[in-house]
Amino acid sequence: MHHSFDESHGIFYRGLKRFIGAIGDSSKVLFSKDKNRRYLRQKLIMERHKTSLLTLAGYLTLVLALSCNKDTPAPADDEAPPVFGEPVTKPKGQPSASAASAIIGPAGGVLQYEQAVRLEVPPEAVAQPTTFAIQPISNTLDDGSAAQAFRLMPEGVHFKKPIKVSFPYIPGNGDNPTARMVAFQRNDGIWCGVPTALDAQQHLLTVETHHFSDWVWFDMLSLRQDKETARAGETANLKLMEQVLGALMPASTIDSVPLAAMDDIGFSKDVTVSGWRIVSGPGTLEPKLNTNLLLGDAIYTAPTTVNEAANVEIQVEVESRNGYISDPTAPNGRRKLGKMILLTTIRLMPENFVQLKLNGAEQDFAHLGNARVVNGTLYIRTHNEQINLTLQCNGAGRGTYPGGFGNGQSLFSLTRSQGQTRRSFANFYRSCDTNKEVFNGSAVISTVEDYVEGTFTGNLYPVDHQSCDLPEATAVEFKFRIKRS
Repeated sequence: MHHSFDESHGIFYRGLKRFIGAIGDSSKVLFSKDKNRRYLRQKLIMERHKTSLLTLAGYLTLVLALSCNKDTPAPADDEAPPVFGEPVTKPKGQPSASAASAIIGPAGGVLQYEQAVRLEVPPEAVAQPTTFAIQPISNTLDDGSAAQAFRLMPEGVHFKKPIKVSFPYIPGNGDNPTARMVAFQRNDGIWCGVPTALDAQQHLLTVETHHFSDWVWFDMLSLRQDKETARAGETANLKLMEQVLGALMPASTIDSVPLAAMDDIGFSKDVTVSGWRIVSGPGTLEPKLNTNLLLGDAIYTAPTTVNEAANVEIQVEVESRNGYISDPTAPNGRRKLGKMILLTTIRLMPENFVQLKLNGAEQDFAHLGNARVVNGTLYIRTHNEQINLTLQCNGAGRGTYPGGFGNGQSLFSLTRSQGQTRRSFANFYRSCDTNKEVFNGSAVISTVEDYVEGTFTGNLYPVDHQSCDLPEATAVEFKFRIKRS
């Protein structure tokens, strides 16, 4: 049976009235003179109305599922009632790199930031030439996610026609794009999910909006781990997480739903978990009950001996019976979550290791390189047949070294050879506007005693870049544990 939006509200308020009446009856019992009789009556009444509360939650499902659109079809009668959390206020993200900008007028145009986000401004969206900008910022919706957030500008402008915002994603990294959605941050700091079109063939998420703010994509269901690498005998904790909805009513200016915090899978009571297993690689895996009494956690234990670097691939099956994401391109506007397989990889490392990824592609490093401190500066150097790299941290102790030339900062440089061609890259570029270097990325040094262990993450830019256009970036992830010289 389906109800219109107005009918659903009527049902909601009638159910609410009955439930409040039940609570009132229970409250009257508190004043009974006979304590035992009072307790029994209260328990009986409250147990009787547990069903009323669940039924009321079922009515709420008719008002909102994952979209707050009044025209969204009502859920089927056999759908489980949703469970909601409190909307969470998050801080504004901080700029993490330079912005890309362009002036676009009434004729429309396109602005793109690398391969991460693209704006398509249709004709007549603005009445006069307007500066559009894309500013990379920190992801405050989910600081455990690899997704890059962006501040789209100009803010505070209502566009006459909707602007298409597209987020390309890299397939094959273990997650499931079926559970992926786009969100924006309101002025009050609350993030809100919006209807999101998924193009699985083009690996693209697209939304339309009449306003700009901070935007990011996220996964409704995800598999997390507390470490990406493990040495002999070490353990890694794995956890299935879900993004909880934070409100029942839509925002006033855009078809959206506020978001609560991430929680252990099972908070929504709509999912089942099964099939934890190691797909490839050595070690053992032990599923564990989580806080919602589902096998949503697992502990991986590495073998007692690790002679060489190797990947361990782990998978788990998750099935959502009724969950969906509002998607204008899906049948009936609903992208059903259904059964999904989530994957993750743990890298086994010997006692000494070097790991380098460029744009997500791992490079083969048999040579471990060397680590030494010279005149209070820490140098990490390594190479293979094609790549020579140096990480210079202007300090000799543990800590975080943001990109830069000064004390307490870091410089990452890399030279790559392809045939007779050699090209150099660094974690900065020179701005034409200021004629100064713009740095990014940071090094984190965790050990400096017998071994030097740490990471560097950021973007590299070609040193020979000459134009004033934003240079093409190469994402770098560098991890190491090297015997100190």
